[in-house]
Amino acid sequence: ARWARHICRMLEKTPGLINAHDHLHFALFPRLGRGPYEDAAAWARDIQHSEEEQISLHRRVPKELRLVWGGLRNLLAGVTEVCHHDEPHPIFETFPIRVWTHFGWAHSLDFEEDVAAKFRTTPTDQAFVIHLGEGVSERARREVFLLDEMGALTERTVLVHAVGLDAEGWSLVAKRGASVIWCPRSNHFLFGRTMDPPPQVAVALGTDSPITAEGDLLDEMAFANAPLSMVTDTARQILRIPHRPDDYVTPQEVVIAGEVVRSSVPRDGLHLLHIEGRPPAYVRWNISGLVEQTQEALGSTEIRLAGRRLLQY
Repeated sequence: ARWARHICRMLEKTPGLINAHDHLHFALFPRLGRGPYEDAAAWARDIQHSEEEQISLHRRVPKELRLVWGGLRNLLAGVTEVCHHDEPHPIFETFPIRVWTHFGWAHSLDFEEDVAAKFRTTPTDQAFVIHLGEGVSERARREVFLLDEMGALTERTVLVHAVGLDAEGWSLVAKRGASVIWCPRSNHFLFGRTMDPPPQVAVALGTDSPITAEGDLLDEMAFANAPLSMVTDTARQILRIPHRPDDYVTPQEVVIAGEVVRSSVPRDGLHLLHIEGRPPAYVRWNISGLVEQTQEALGSTEIRLAGRRLLQY
C-alpha cells in the first residue's frame, strides 16, 4: 500500500492501467490450495476435494454479482481495462470498467479439447491467449513445443504463466514472436517460483484470480517491482487494445472515456466503497444493493474482495 501511494503521489496523471489477465468471477473467493504443486492440473485436482466446501459456498453467489465484484476490485486499483480469461458476459455492457473481449482464447492444453481449432478460428487481427507452461513438471516444460506443432505459436500468441519453460522453450517463443503475461504472485503460491523470459520477449502483467493471488494489480506491481509499461503500453500492444487517451488515473479519481467513475470527493450518482488497504472511493454502482444480495447468497455479513475485508459502503 505504501508503494502504491508513493506512485500515486509521483504521478499527476497516468494512462488507465490494464490488467492483462484476470478471472473476474472469482473475486470473492479466498485463496485455495496448499502449494507447491507440480502443475496447475495437480492444483485443480487437489482443491476440488480439499476446498469443496469453500467452492460450493462462493458459487451460491450468482455469477453476474461475482463478475461485478471483479470489476470493482480492478477499479479500486486504478484499472480501466481488464482482459477476462473466459466467455464474455452480458453484464460487461454495463460494467464498472472496460472488459477487453476482442481476442481468441483457450483455457489450456489440459482443459481444452481442440486448441488448434480455437487458434484457427481467432480473427487474424486479434491476439490468441492461452494458459501454458503453468507448472514445473515435464509436461509444463513440453507444452510450448506441443503448441508449436499445432501451428498455434505465432506472433499473435499470448502465453499466460509460462513458468515451466526452459531455455529451449524461451528460444522458440522468441523466434515465433509470441508474448507472455506474467502473474508472479500466483506462480509463487502454486509453484514456489515464476517465469524467466529473455529480454526480447514482450511481457505484460496480470493478477490472475484471488483463488491463487489475493489483492489487486497494485499489489502485483509492487511484488514484481514492475515498470508502468507492463500495465499500460506493453499490455495494450500484446492484447491489441486501441489507445484510449480518455482513460487515465490520478491519485483522486479514475476516468474512463472522459467520465469520472471513482472519486475521493462525493458526487451525485456515486456510491461509497471502502475495503481494507485501499482508500475509500465513490463508484458508479449500487454498492448497498450489491452487498445485500451477496450477503444473502453467502449467508454471512462478512464480504472479502480478493482477500480484503469490506469496511464501509
